[in-house]
Amino acid sequence: MMYFIERLTLRVWVGWVLPQLLRDRVGGRRGGRCYVFDGSRPAMRVARMSRWLTGVGVEWCHFRALEVRDERGVQLRLRTITQDMADVLDEVTNNPLFRHVARNGSSGRLWTYLTKILGTIVVHECPSFCRTPFVIQLCAWKLRRERPGGQWPVAFLDQQPWMDELVRYGARSGVTVIPVGRPLKLHAGLRRQLTPELREWVWVLKTCWQLARLRLHRQHRRILKTSDRAGEIRASCQRSRVGVQYNGHLNLKCPERHSDLFFWQQSSLAGNDLVVVFKDPWYPLDEPQGTELTACGMEAVVLAPLATTLPTAPVFIHRPQRKYWERPRLALPRRNLNAAWLRDQMSDYRAVQDYWAALCDACGIKVFVTWFKYDAVHCAIAEALRQVGGLLAMYQRAYEFNPSPETAVATDLFFGFSKRGAEIERRSRSVIQYHVTTGYLGDHRFPLLQPAARRVRQELERHGARHVLAYCDENSRADERWYVGNTLMRQHYAFLLERVLMEPWFGLLVKPKAPSTLRQRLGPVSELLQRAEATGRCVVYQDGLRHSSIPPAAAALASDILVHGHLTAGTAAAEATLAGVPTLLLDREGWSISPLHQLGGQVVFTDLDRLWKACLEHWKHPGGVPGFGDWSPMLDDLDPFRDGRAAQRMGTYLNWLLDGFKAGKDRETVMADAAERYGSIWGQDKITTVNASHPNRPETDARLADSAAVGV
Repeated sequence: MMYFIERLTLRVWVGWVLPQLLRDRVGGRRGGRCYVFDGSRPAMRVARMSRWLTGVGVEWCHFRALEVRDERGVQLRLRTITQDMADVLDEVTNNPLFRHVARNGSSGRLWTYLTKILGTIVVHECPSFCRTPFVIQLCAWKLRRERPGGQWPVAFLDQQPWMDELVRYGARSGVTVIPVGRPLKLHAGLRRQLTPELREWVWVLKTCWQLARLRLHRQHRRILKTSDRAGEIRASCQRSRVGVQYNGHLNLKCPERHSDLFFWQQSSLAGNDLVVVFKDPWYPLDEPQGTELTACGMEAVVLAPLATTLPTAPVFIHRPQRKYWERPRLALPRRNLNAAWLRDQMSDYRAVQDYWAALCDACGIKVFVTWFKYDAVHCAIAEALRQVGGLLAMYQRAYEFNPSPETAVATDLFFGFSKRGAEIERRSRSVIQYHVTTGYLGDHRFPLLQPAARRVRQELERHGARHVLAYCDENSRADERWYVGNTLMRQHYAFLLERVLMEPWFGLLVKPKAPSTLRQRLGPVSELLQRAEATGRCVVYQDGLRHSSIPPAAAALASDILVHGHLTAGTAAAEATLAGVPTLLLDREGWSISPLHQLGGQVVFTDLDRLWKACLEHWKHPGGVPGFGDWSPMLDDLDPFRDGRAAQRMGTYLNWLLDGFKAGKDRETVMADAAERYGSIWGQDKITTVNASHPNRPETDARLADSAAVGV
């Protein structure tokens, strides 16, 4: 027999695993091996000492996510978080208890909120609903490698909500899943014992403590509270405004760079019509940013004390109102793990909704703009804006060639690159009232980047480079078990940097996604990078905080060829090809079911040697190899306009919305008028609705069941 333990503790070993091993031994199943994914070392020592009693050896399970593949060679981590997770979520959403709660949401937002909580990718955390299918597939993969045709493996997995659905998924995958007791967490246990009213009192006390600390240590701070409706704040908040979430890129005077307000740069929106929301301590509002915002007439509001270093920045502190506690509560069964989970999520959903409703009311925000859709919070924000008569407008920032539960959205308005994107959203189970096709929202930067690209190219040529290749990575992590890891990225960089040192005619431009950590992630390969830079034929674009503020097109336009090192995320590659540069994709991760593989062997490569030989062949011919790096078959799916005006279209659309609110129109009229106006200019086919025809998402499950496949 083969056994697996997701997380080994003394409690799990004594309470669940050891009794099962003893029963199996008495039943005639002698011997075998037990693999442990995570756990404590004392528990591991006890488990190993128990071998004389159980007859089963216990050892750590060593694996790399890159090597764990199915029979077709598809990487199982990628498959489980997209295709398999969609199948499991179908079962969860068909559960009568889930449907009972989800029907209480409006326009499908609560449905999407709940499914995104489950589908958000956190494979390194345990327990995690999204991680469990991958763990199950790991068990089946290990059995295929070590004992082909052996008995079904037994997996001891942490108990969590919707465990019955995961057990059935395990049975379909040939793995017997045995749920074990959840780890004891004092904070979570106390939280579950509190009624919603008591939870809100705890929140009030915490809020008051934050206020007291601010006033005690930073008495000159401006505090924007829920109850404030007078003086300077009232005067500035009576008009309707557009709120914009700040995610690390301001660059108001540098339109050639990434900016969270790129649409403003290309529109007639006035600066005083915008309020920038700072909520992340990773990207605090500091003095240079405050000066830049003031120069453009914009205001800022900060949602957490650590999200600013400016003493004069207004910090919004929300005090929940009693009407929140007076809402009717659903009758859910007691002592039921699924019901407890639903009760907790409903409480959090309503808390976030009330917070953002108060924020938008206090700041006069009628349209809130953000691109971040990789957690469930935006669903509650959309409901909050509906509550105050406003709307949530999201926009596409990354190319998504495959549907996934993690990328689903529930929003009033979504600015997408193409109609293909609307289809991807439909198959991801998004709920979008108006999907607006704008084209690629960064195409206005291409002509602005040309002068700097020419200067970089001339500098490379001055040091002897005749042919230049640009390389874009997609970031990496040190943990090689649950993610692809740094090793693969180091191999890519080492290969290309060695070519710089070997070939005096070769130039390399490096465009990392996270330049601030590049050299740390490279480890010993960073020494190669230093030597390559010393030749003058290697340049690293390294401006930015956590992520680079320089667009991929900056490197692409200075090169002959751009190579994107990860086919699973193709935004940089798509931008380069729209900029008119031959673009190649390197798929060493095993994502052969991606639609990008349809571009063929002149674009997609699975090893570095073949890619390099193809580049040499291309450079050898004066006009290049026909079709090399050519994405022509997919250009309409990437951007049907390709005119450099996508950001202008989005900015103009937002201006129309704001004008409608200023005229006193209600939100439905404002959205309908803007859609009609846009369609009359750019075509009615550029405005579509995604899964929003039925307000209650559970009723659409049957219609959407046939759209669970990953490939398009």
